[in-house]
Amino acid sequence: MVTVSDATFAQLTEIQSGLYGKGELMNWKQNKCRMAVARALTGLPVLAVGAFGLSSTQAIAGESGGGLEEIIVTAQFRSENLQETPIAITAVTGEMLDARNARDIADASNWAPNVQLSRGAAGFGQMASIFIRGVGQADPHFAVEPGVGMYLDDVYYGVLTGALFDLVDTDRVEVLRGPQGTLAGKNSIGGSIKLFSKRPGPEADAFAEFQVGTFNRISGRAATNITLVEDTLYARVSAMGKHRKGYLDRLDYDCAAGNAGAGSGRLQENCKIGSEGGESTFGGRASVLWLISDRVENTFTFDITSSNSENPAAKQRFESPIWTGTASYLTPEHSYTNFETNVSVPTGAGASSSFVKPSTTPLDAWGVSNHFDFEISDNVRLTSITAYRESKVQFSTALEASPASVSDQIWHLNHTQFTQELRLSGEYGMLDWTLGGFYYDADGRSGGRVNIPGGLAVGGGGLNLDILFEDPVKTSSKSVFAHLVLHPVENLSLTAAVRYTDDSKDFTFNRWDYTGAPHPVLGALVDFTVPYSGDNVDFRFAADYQLSDALMIYGSFSTGYKGGGVNPRPFFTSQAIPYNPETLDAIEFGFKSQLFDNRVRLNAAAFYNDFTDLQGTLIQCDAFSPFPGAPCAMSANVGDAHIKGFEVEVEMQPVDGMLIDVALGVVDFNYTRVDPATAITEDQVLHRRPV
Repeated sequence: MVTVSDATFAQLTEIQSGLYGKGELMNWKQNKCRMAVARALTGLPVLAVGAFGLSSTQAIAGESGGGLEEIIVTAQFRSENLQETPIAITAVTGEMLDARNARDIADASNWAPNVQLSRGAAGFGQMASIFIRGVGQADPHFAVEPGVGMYLDDVYYGVLTGALFDLVDTDRVEVLRGPQGTLAGKNSIGGSIKLFSKRPGPEADAFAEFQVGTFNRISGRAATNITLVEDTLYARVSAMGKHRKGYLDRLDYDCAAGNAGAGSGRLQENCKIGSEGGESTFGGRASVLWLISDRVENTFTFDITSSNSENPAAKQRFESPIWTGTASYLTPEHSYTNFETNVSVPTGAGASSSFVKPSTTPLDAWGVSNHFDFEISDNVRLTSITAYRESKVQFSTALEASPASVSDQIWHLNHTQFTQELRLSGEYGMLDWTLGGFYYDADGRSGGRVNIPGGLAVGGGGLNLDILFEDPVKTSSKSVFAHLVLHPVENLSLTAAVRYTDDSKDFTFNRWDYTGAPHPVLGALVDFTVPYSGDNVDFRFAADYQLSDALMIYGSFSTGYKGGGVNPRPFFTSQAIPYNPETLDAIEFGFKSQLFDNRVRLNAAAFYNDFTDLQGTLIQCDAFSPFPGAPCAMSANVGDAHIKGFEVEVEMQPVDGMLIDVALGVVDFNYTRVDPATAITEDQVLHRRPV
């Protein structure tokens, strides 16, 4: 048996990512306040409402001829005024996004309180790390479900990679805060973010823009409507491109240290060998709207994104002598530099020769969708949304950003998904109703190479963890749902909703050494398959009352869940075990108001969440390992928590052409229970507030 010291593997596993990704129990507290002053919004156009009221957004002037625009949202499967929807929603129109210079979904979403959407978290480019009210997911592995549902034109996007959609031709963005288990389904436990593109139509609507900037930045975007057959067939085409040089320089260590003979032999004053943070992306989209009859319309959409951007910029702020010996790979604190070589050097018994990691994070993604709407009668409508998507991305990371080769990897994720949603909506007397079903089928493949140097382990002359891996994952999910809104008396609405979901997954693990033979330590994980299945029922109950034309109050109880699965990063078969879904029960109270002749929009909400079976990544898991101190990067249910907080949003238009936005959000996150099997004690997490 190989023996490994606890301290050594504690140093080792806390920096692992990708196949053996960094993770920690997450305690979250956020206080946000954002303000945008004097943003020009002159000349806002009125957007036409499409057939059956299915258009995303309307801009309507206030009664006095000015004031804030009215925003129409479709969060509850029908067109409604944002101010009359009993959900905490931040909705931003395309014109408002342009005024704020928002260029991707992160720019748009981060204007909402208690929303954190970041790019390239933990060094992984081409991915989104999304949290709403302290609930979400930062792990890019598609075997670990997202915690916030991401939707593009009502099509669910099941992975975090490639989810930083560019706002090329946007009608609006809706950010729904709080669990959306009945409206959006699984993996919307924290909330959901929905992006809606502009629809084709007969209007002469076209634009083009071009930008240049520092670091040789060049970017542009354009869109136009095209009439193919008058009154019958319309198209809309949009495209974007952007390029920018990297802003962090990779330096040759031996050159910078004056040791040219020991390294590359560079003697020149400039020791730069590359850069990080550069961007090179192209995207395009085409939609065709077919008005089959006065009651039937069909929209077909194709989109594509291709990127060969540089790896995310990373700077080392801490190092250990275990990694570096007598050398120091820290660059000056305020410089945009590191000593990353993009060369990995395996060590330990049976180690292979060094290998080069790519300096870019390429992404190729495309999708097709069909949105079919049939107004069966004046009060009943059928909607079908069918979509297929593919994405391929490759990560190349070294979390210490130095020549030390502490934890290096080349990791590719290939993902395909098919989704089908059917909705039947209608009105009957005092009742608005929607019945529906949803199907999701996905195939993924996670593979690559991970090098965790054997020189950092002890016993048996050093443990060589130079690993080739290839793990297929097959996922399917089926759900049925009902959403009912009753209007028993004037100004009062009562909402009841339910959704049942059935999930299944199959994980297959393969671990080889660099020769392609079964790995000498992890070799039992070859063609090793572990299934997972589970189901869940979500509910929503809400009541709202329109006290006046300017003020609505509401209260709700809602639930949500994030799907369970199997630990996607086992070192041993004993760690390849299932974990349960996360579940969340939320109570929320709020109000929405329009004041001063529609010059001020003030919305606020307070919430309390009971969060159960949180999913986290363990870096120690002796209870599931063959020997104490064994390597571990295991996804598991780590405990329970309570989350409470509040949000305030203010939009003001004191004079025509000026918009002032203020958003404030506070979240308080406390663990209430920690699973003893995690080897983490309550005093390590209770009331802990990481920066």
